[in-house]
Amino acid sequence: MLTYVIIVSAAALSATQTMAWHDATHMAVVKAAGLDDYVYLAVGADMAKEKAGAVEGGNHYNNTPRGVKVTSEMVLAQVRDYNKQGDSDGHVYGAIVAALNDYLIRGAGGKYDRYPFGYAAHYIGDLSMPFHNIAYDAFNRANHAANDGIVETTGPRDEPMDAKVARLAAEIQKRMGRLPVVQLSTDVKRFHKELAVQIAAIANRAAALGYAMASANPQRTRLTEEEAYMQLAQSAQLLKAVAAAIMR
Repeated sequence: MLTYVIIVSAAALSATQTMAWHDATHMAVVKAAGLDDYVYLAVGADMAKEKAGAVEGGNHYNNTPRGVKVTSEMVLAQVRDYNKQGDSDGHVYGAIVAALNDYLIRGAGGKYDRYPFGYAAHYIGDLSMPFHNIAYDAFNRANHAANDGIVETTGPRDEPMDAKVARLAAEIQKRMGRLPVVQLSTDVKRFHKELAVQIAAIANRAAALGYAMASANPQRTRLTEEEAYMQLAQSAQLLKAVAAAIMR
């Protein structure tokens, strides 16, 4: 019976879209952004997803149709969908903004605010994953899981988690140096607008990469390690800018 439950559970997980970068990869994004104290909070959103299911799942992806350009207006319009059940198309773009709003509101009220920031950090990591920005079609379903841990497969066998996270973070930081510096306003109103622009830009690049893989002849089913690191660097760069603008 236990074996049956494990098999059924694994099958259910493999059939969902809400899988994304593996835990060490998410933690490495946070570490690369210079937020070592928040590293383990980066996996909280996936822990919640295992229990909350549909309430949390849609916060991790957006099924952007081919040819659709994500705009800052689209990002901000999704904020109201945060934690919305039954949204099969997802709303990760708005979830980032909403989670950061929770962080600001909690902090202003003297409440513990690290949890919502950890959620936001996770969603910002998901943002750069190409398979979380394209239609959840046969190509996506068949190849999604194999790309989740693409940067974690080259390390030593039985590598300790802290060592793995540090190794991945160092590689991400190398790529961050190749990207333009991102700065966000410390004024809340301007911050939201500038953040939405940055989210849309990363989303469009991720979707373009995902659809290019699907359109290749033959189809390209795996990100290269370099591509994955460059995607992750975009997430880390944005997270670093967010922290600089609003973190207390």
